[in-house]
Formats: sequence, structure tokens, C-alpha cells
Amino acid sequence: MSEGKSGVFTGGASLVWRRQRVLWWPYLVCLLLAHFAASTTMGRLDWFLQRSLASDRLLVHGFSFGAVIELMSGQSPLLSFGHEGMHFGFVFFFFMLLVTGGILEAYWRDATLTTMEFFQNGGRYFWRFFRLVMFLLVALIPVGVIAAVTSSVADSVDKKSISPFPAVWIQVAGAVIVLFLLMTVRLWFDMAEVTAVAESETGAWRCLKAGFRLLRGNFGSLFWLYFRISFLAWLGEAIMLHIWVRHVPPEWTRVSFVLGQLIVLFWMGMRWWQRASEVLWYQAHGLEDLLPRAPIDEPAPVPEVATVA
Repeated sequence: MSEGKSGVFTGGASLVWRRQRVLWWPYLVCLLLAHFAASTTMGRLDWFLQRSLASDRLLVHGFSFGAVIELMSGQSPLLSFGHEGMHFGFVFFFFMLLVTGGILEAYWRDATLTTMEFFQNGGRYFWRFFRLVMFLLVALIPVGVIAAVTSSVADSVDKKSISPFPAVWIQVAGAVIVLFLLMTVRLWFDMAEVTAVAESETGAWRCLKAGFRLLRGNFGSLFWLYFRISFLAWLGEAIMLHIWVRHVPPEWTRVSFVLGQLIVLFWMGMRWWQRASEVLWYQAHGLEDLLPRAPIDEPAPVPEVATVA
């Protein structure tokens, strides 16, 4: 069941491929919810697009991803998806919270679960994972404070300094620190979820403590595993977005649709790769790091028996 230490990175990708059914379920639900959200949003934005020059790049001559980004950017974005996208986003969030237990269980067993088993395991861990999400929001508060302080310091330096470079370097350093903290917190809670599945632990707080002990004692190997997959995900997303924006004409609507779906599917697959690798890492040496070793009792000395000459 478990992979060796050197095979956790590649073994995670192999596990995702073998149990790809748990990837297609969330993707299809995401596609369905996106369809409903887009239909509702387009009905609301129809009046705006009929009277905007941007409709030439969005409706008349195909679809342009760059035009969507331009209309959504800035302090007063002209294109807003309103509350519809948020509502369907919440539905997808709770759906993912429901199926995460089934996904981790399938990776832990390395077995294909039936639909009933998949959702039964999801329901079994739902409230535990929901409590972990609440703790996650609390843990992200200090990270948000650090980001706000960094932005404030950069703005203050930018107003006082003649050169813009000091403020830029402060923003870059702050972004690196915040990104590192976000990845660390996310990894901590990932390992707490893996512990909940592996040990059938019902207490969210005990899962967090166990995940923290694992992360503290093995930070280098765990973070390097998490970071490598994250870097590949960012790199792949950047390449596909560049192709979409720069090399796909607006008239190629079908190509735009397929490429957009590949971007979503690729991002989800990379995230699933992280979760599978974390499960394999735990199977390789999570138990021995988490559970204290029992002391080895030395055998009692055998009393010498006096012999009669």
C-alpha cells in the first residue's frame, strides 16, 4: 500500500491516475454548476454587452479571454458576475467538503470505491472537515494581518521615497512571506485531514495537533513535496493561460472552451496529486513520527541456580 520515501512524489501522480474516478466526479459537478452560473450571469449582462464595444470580442466575433480580464480589472470593473457566481461557488465548496473524505479514503485504501461507499465516507468525515475549515479561517487571520501591514508599509515608503524601487521590493518580499505562510498553513490542515482519515480521529482539535507535530518534525520533506507540485501547477497554468490569451483567436470559440476546461481540469488534477502524495507520505512514515515508541523492556536476569558438587 505505501510507497517508499523516494517514490512519494511520483507515486502520488500514479495514484491519481489509477483512482481518477474521484477526480472526474468533482470536475463534472464543477462544469455543471459553472454552466448554470454562466447562464444566469449572461442573462443579467445581456443588456450591458448589447451596448458595449467589448461585445465585438465577446459575442460578435467569438470569445476573448483577454477581453474578460480587461473588463473585470481595475477599480471600477465594467464586467461583474454578481452574486450568481458566488452562490454556485458556495454550492461547489460544500460539495467538495462532502467528497474530500471519499477522495482521501480512496487514496488511503488505493481502491476503487463504489458510489455509495464514496459518498458514505464523505458524509462520515464532513463535520470533522467542516470544523477544520473553521479553524483554518482563524489560522489565516494572522496571515491577513501580515499582508495588510506589508501593503501599508510599502505605500508609506512609496510616498516618502523618490525612487519607486524600495516600495516594490517591500511588496515583493511581503508577497513571498505571505505566500510561504499560506502554503504552510494549507499543508498543516492537509495533514490534519489525512490524520483524520488514517486514524479515524473524530476530534478536529486532536487532528490539528497531530498534523502540527507531523509538520514540525518533517517540515523540510513535507514542504518540498507540496512546493514541487504547486510550482508545476503554477507553471502549467501560466503556459496554458499564455496560449489562450496570445495564440487563440476570438473566433475559435470551441478551442477556447476546450482550453478553458483543460486549465480547470489540470489545476484540479495537480491539487489531487498533492493530496495523494500526502497520503502516501503518511503511509511511509507518518505513523512512526506521530505515535510514541513503546519502551523496550529488557529481560529480567535469570537467577543463578547453585549446583551441588
